Amino acid sequence: MPQAFDLIVIGGGSAGFAAARVASDLGKRVALIEQGPFGGLCILRGCMPSKTLLRSAEIAHEATHSQELGITVREMKIDYPAIVKRKDAIVKSFVDYRQEEVARRPLVTRIDGQAEFTDERHMRVNGELLTAPGFVLATGSRIRIPNIPGLAEQGYLTSDETLSITDLPQRLIIIGGGAIACEASQHLARMGVSVTILTRGPHLLSGEDPDFGRALAGYFQEEGITVKTGVTFHEVTRHGRAKMVVTTTEERRISFHGDELLVATGRVPNLDGLNLKAARIDETADGLALNEWLQTTNPAVFAAGDVAGRYELAHVAVHEGEVAGANALRGARRTPDYRIVPRVIFTDPPFARVGLSEAEARRLGRPVLSARYPYHDLGKAICTGQTKGFITMLADPDNGELLGAGLLGAGAPELIHEAVVAMHHRTTVGDLAVIPHFHPTLAEIFTYPAEELAARVMAGERHHA
Repeated sequence: MPQAFDLIVIGGGSAGFAAARVASDLGKRVALIEQGPFGGLCILRGCMPSKTLLRSAEIAHEATHSQELGITVREMKIDYPAIVKRKDAIVKSFVDYRQEEVARRPLVTRIDGQAEFTDERHMRVNGELLTAPGFVLATGSRIRIPNIPGLAEQGYLTSDETLSITDLPQRLIIIGGGAIACEASQHLARMGVSVTILTRGPHLLSGEDPDFGRALAGYFQEEGITVKTGVTFHEVTRHGRAKMVVTTTEERRISFHGDELLVATGRVPNLDGLNLKAARIDETADGLALNEWLQTTNPAVFAAGDVAGRYELAHVAVHEGEVAGANALRGARRTPDYRIVPRVIFTDPPFARVGLSEAEARRLGRPVLSARYPYHDLGKAICTGQTKGFITMLADPDNGELLGAGLLGAGAPELIHEAVVAMHHRTTVGDLAVIPHFHPTLAEIFTYPAEELAARVMAGERHHA
C-alpha cells in the first residue's frame, strides 16, 4: 500500500517550504521531498551567498575609492578564501535554520530523494510509493546554457561555481547581460579580475527600459569592466592556453580571450526526472502549462516558484507557494497577485523597479505620464558622494495614480519599497508629493518626480509613454 499524505510537495526551497507550511498550519499531513542539497536556490546558490560576497566587494571598493571623502586606506589586502569561508558559514546558518523550521512541524515529513510520478496520483521516492489528493511542484530552476559551438568542449563556469571558487582567474569573459551577469561582473572585477561582458541584448538588463542598462554599462566601464552589447556568438575555441570567444560585435568579427568563461544567461524550470507524462502534465516551450490558479493540466498538481516560470524571485516563490498549497488542498480558489512585484539587482549603483516600465506601457498601449530626477541633484546624495543614477516615475494621466517607479542609484533596494507601499494603496503622485520626507535623505528623491507629475496631471496633460 502506498504511504498516504494530504499534500505532497516536491522541492524544499522558498516555494516548497511555503506550501508545506500553509498545509501544516491547516492541520494537514505533508510529505516534503527534496532531491538535495536541502535549502533551495535562494539559500544555497542565489540570494544569500551572492549578496554576502557582494558586500565584501563593496567594502573593498569603498576602501580604495575614499580619497574624495578625505580618507586614504593604505595596504588593503583581499583575502578571498576568507571571504568565501564567511559566505559558507552564513549559508550553513540559513540551511540549519530552514531544517529546524521543518523539524519543528510534526505534520511535515521530510523525505530526501528524487521523486517521479508513476501515474496521476502517485509518486515513487527511494523505491517507496506515495500518494495524496494534491501535489505542489516546487523543483526550482536550472541554469540555461546557450547553444554556442565549442562551449561545452572548452568548458565554462556557471553562477553556482563562481560562488565557491577561491582561485580567481586573471581574465574572465561573462556571457550574459542580466541580473546574475551584472552582479557577478562587478563583484569579480572589484576582487581584481579583468572582466569582459558579452551579451546578445541591445543593452544590459534587456528586460528593463534602455536608459537603466546603458547607464549601468557606463558605470561598469568607469571601473574597467568591458561591456559589449548586440553580440552574435559564433564559437568558443582556444588560443594557446586562453579560451577564445569568436563573435560579431559592432558589425566586425572580434575574438575575446580569457582564462575562464562564465555563462550567466538565465535559468529555466527544472523538470528533470519527474516523469510528467505519467501524471498527464503538459509542458510548453517555456516550462509547465499552468492556469491562473497555478494548476497544471493534471487538476491535482499545482506549481510554484521558479518552476512555475512566472518570476524567478524568492518573495514571489513564497507567495506562489502559499497560493499553490492552499489551492491544492481546497480546490482552485486563489490566484497569485503579480500587480506589485519589486525587482532588484544588487550592482553598485543598484537597480530596483516596481510596476509598469515605460517599455511595458508602450507595449500595452497604456497612456502614462513619466518623469525623471537625477541623484546628482539630491542633497543627501551630494553629501555622501553617491550621485550616480536617477529615478523614473510613471503616473496615470487621468487620476494621477502611481503606476510604476524605477531607480538606479544608492539605496534603491530599500527605497523601492516606498513605491511598493504607495502602489499597494493605489496612492496618487499628488498624495506622494505632499507626504513629509525627512531632509536630507535619499528617500526625498521620490518627491521631485511626484511633484512634477502631480502638476502635469492637474494641467490635464496626456502623453503616451
